[in-house]
Amino acid sequence: MAKIVKTRKIGLALGAGAARGFAHIGVLKVLDEEKIPIDFIAGTSIGALIGAIYASGISAREFEELVLNLDRRKTTSFFTPTLPYSGLVEGRRITEFMKSIIGNPNIEDLKIPFAAIATDVMSGREVIITKGSTIEAVRASISIPGIFTPCKYNGDFLVDGGLVNPVPVDCVREMGADFIIAVNILPSPGREVHKLRMKYEEKKTLTAHITSEIVNTRLSQFLRPVKNVVENPFVTLTGKLKTIQETPSIFTVILQTIAIAENQILNLQLKSSKPDILIEPRVGFIKPLEFYRGKEGIIKGEDAAKQLLSRLRRNDR
Repeated sequence: MAKIVKTRKIGLALGAGAARGFAHIGVLKVLDEEKIPIDFIAGTSIGALIGAIYASGISAREFEELVLNLDRRKTTSFFTPTLPYSGLVEGRRITEFMKSIIGNPNIEDLKIPFAAIATDVMSGREVIITKGSTIEAVRASISIPGIFTPCKYNGDFLVDGGLVNPVPVDCVREMGADFIIAVNILPSPGREVHKLRMKYEEKKTLTAHITSEIVNTRLSQFLRPVKNVVENPFVTLTGKLKTIQETPSIFTVILQTIAIAENQILNLQLKSSKPDILIEPRVGFIKPLEFYRGKEGIIKGEDAAKQLLSRLRRNDR
């Protein structure tokens, strides 16, 4: 085992990036396989969701099994439309999804110290949540402005933490980590990306049946096909607009605008608070709401982490 694992407190900073965040699972798989223990986790947006589930004791492989069973229809059910007052989606199904996996523990009861990053929509300040309901903390951190309704938390209205801290390196350092692994899944705006073409045989594996006991017992009810689901505007509009190239959809505009801001913030933050290892899976080909493409994201996360294994194993100098 590498010396850094024995002598240092390792922190993991998992960044924002919507559906591209499944790459975090691939990184976690490699860390598990290399027996590199994580002492602290801080996550923003999708990084908070995945980080919280991992911190609860769910292994990366068990998480992967769950993701392989999320097809387009099941991910559609996550986005239950609501009246467009402060957001288009109220997020209830996502909180139910988390509860089906980990229950409703407080952050203090998780197996790994954890922090979720959110933004106070009224003041613009960063909110670091390290106590109280894990589910509510994650719900606040993933609340993309304009898409999800803000989360009322301790009297404040909180939205996506990516607006203030896309990859929370400084937060995990403040938690006590002295060796930090950060995972950035935000592609630079305008960067040319290519879709990963999968063979027919590989596509069939995406709907493989889950087998592990923990996933079967905790998720069988949640993963049953949802009847009478309202057609998801995110999915259906995206599909229809493939033939309408002149104007981007409202969802594309919202997400791309946020991505531009997050990239600017991230570039500044990484200059002032550098991680010891920065893993950047190449997942720009996955659109932000394509949550049914988890297998592809996981593969890219594994690939990126394996490229840096020599640094993870190297003795502390």
